Amino acid sequence: MRAFVKTLFGDSRNLAGVGLIVAVAAVLTGLGLANWAVFAMPVAALAVVGWLADH
Repeated sequence: MRAFVKTLFGDSRNLAGVGLIVAVAAVLTGLGLANWAVFAMPVAALAVVGWLADH
């Protein structure tokens, strides 16, 4: 069961990375800068992938 849950949700680093990407989108959209979120989210995603690959 543990392997199944890890496959579905990942580990704490994956969850933190997804949370960061969602937070970037939420903050920028909340500030009325949704058009910036379109460009900032892929940059945040690449940063998270780089961080995950390093660990």
